[in-house]
Amino acid sequence: MARLLHTAIATISFLLTYVIRQKAFSFAFLTHHHQHRSRSTHHPTLLASSPPLVHDENETQTKTTSFTSPKFRVYIEDTDAYQVMYNSNYARQYERALIHAPRDDDAKRKQWVMTAITNQKFRSSPTLGSEYVVTGQLVERSGADNTEVWQMEMVSLPTNDIDGNADEVVIVYNAAMVTLSSTPHVLSSPDEDVSTSSSELYHSQSFPCYPDEFDMHLQTTTSTDTRTQQYAYHIPIRSVTNFFERHRTIYLGGPDKLRKLQQEDGILFVITAMDDGEICWLDAMDGANHLGRDVIVETKFVAKRRGMVVECYHRLLMDIDIIDDDDHDSPSKSRSRKLLAKATMTMMALNKDTYRPTSKLPQWLMDLISSSVGQ
Repeated sequence: MARLLHTAIATISFLLTYVIRQKAFSFAFLTHHHQHRSRSTHHPTLLASSPPLVHDENETQTKTTSFTSPKFRVYIEDTDAYQVMYNSNYARQYERALIHAPRDDDAKRKQWVMTAITNQKFRSSPTLGSEYVVTGQLVERSGADNTEVWQMEMVSLPTNDIDGNADEVVIVYNAAMVTLSSTPHVLSSPDEDVSTSSSELYHSQSFPCYPDEFDMHLQTTTSTDTRTQQYAYHIPIRSVTNFFERHRTIYLGGPDKLRKLQQEDGILFVITAMDDGEICWLDAMDGANHLGRDVIVETKFVAKRRGMVVECYHRLLMDIDIIDDDDHDSPSKSRSRKLLAKATMTMMALNKDTYRPTSKLPQWLMDLISSSVGQ
């Protein structure tokens, strides 16, 4: 009897221990699973939690301003030969996104012109068919200059895994500091004329500039003490960088050489950064005389790290018609070469299979780069 009682007590003790352990395991499992799901379903903040303080030089207002654009999709028109976003189109997408920036006066949205883009980093590339958003934070406003400075980022959208949990990883494709200038306004012209002798320092190439490569903006002019508004033309940054890309392609030997470089030598050249991008001329450029006129791209190529990195100092020029209307009865017209825009672009050689930087360049390319001005 005592033996049976001892066996029964041992059995009950085992069962109680088993149940307690199962409860503990189940609680631990559920807690871990909940924590895992909580981490997975956490959506990363697309905008910084504390946007930078906006500084107004006139000290009339101080506020925080930020926005996130609607979703954009990468279409075939946005891509390059590698089916990723073409480098000039990032500026275009920033322009589109800035339409959604908060404005006190919606009527003035179209009066802003992107006049500068600096510290642009090409970190990754959205691929054909992918979606992304653009975020913006206003970091400075100047009422005196009618300008705004925005910190822009192009980022991927959060994705879900096979269980439907949100992925925490958000890719920053591109980032840049963008300056907008409000029109109509009076913008002082560069004082200097760009001498044709500059070709001694720069590689030079001319291209026709067609009407679709211009933008219009409102301009304020003063004539006989009467202030009037009229439209003038300028070449936007997205078109400027297209001209610079054409010149770099020609410098590297053209499409055939680049194709051979990729297929036979396994080398790709990509843009990794742009700095000091600036529209230098917003003064009167009338459509009747300037649309279709040639622009001149001048570039100084500076090779670094045995040709793996090439700094491209670009300038865009045009012979502008200058009208002197001091004599209102018979105004005179002259032509002067003016600096329209400039930028510094950094390109890097990559191994096409590993996508890692390489200085193992073919001899013909080494000879070309070693002869670069500014080496």
